[in-house]
This record gives sequence, C-alpha cells and structure tokens, in this order.
Amino acid sequence: MEPVLVLIPHHAPADLDWPGVELHRYTSPLDIPGILANCPLPALLFRDDLEAAHAGRVADAIRAHPAPVIIVSARPWDGETPDPVAAVCRGVVAGFGYRAIDRVLEILRG
Repeated sequence: MEPVLVLIPHHAPADLDWPGVELHRYTSPLDIPGILANCPLPALLFRDDLEAAHAGRVADAIRAHPAPVIIVSARPWDGETPDPVAAVCRGVVAGFGYRAIDRVLEILRG
C-alpha cells in the first residue's frame, strides 16, 4: 500500500500516531488546501473543526486533489444533510472519533 496522508486538528490528542502515514496537524481549516496541494497522497481528513464558512474552500481543494480523500468525523452524519465536503470525498466515516482512522487504515492496507 502506498503511504497515506492523515490530517488532524492541532489540538487532537498527542498520542495519535499511525506508522507509515504522513501525519499533518492543521491549526486552521484554511491550512487544509495548502497541505493537500503539497502532498498528492490519498488522504484521510478528520473534519470536526471545519466550519461551514470554510467548507467550500476545502471542498474545492479536495476536488483538485489527485488522489482520493476520505473524511472522518466524530459526530454522526445522516448521509442526507447537505455537506459540500462529503460530496467530493471518496468516502465518509462518521460517529466513531479518531480511532476510526485506525480501522480505515487497516482496510486500506488490506
């Protein structure tokens, strides 16, 4: 499996670490487009801190990203409420917190 980019907010627990991933802690949702533009790997984006005001810009960056992006959220999502970020992602994992990233990486690694 090729490396995976994992984007989590800077205030995420310090003990989060996944071997073999390129981990980036973003301080603002406005950092996400730049990180994606500079790292063409498939990505997992933990998006709970993403305000609606920034969703369009992040969605545009994901749309332009050359590899698939999966969003992970601690909060549940009904799958019907409009979400511009979810609309451009390859997948959505919602309701399981940061540890959902563990499971998604397991699946990606086959």
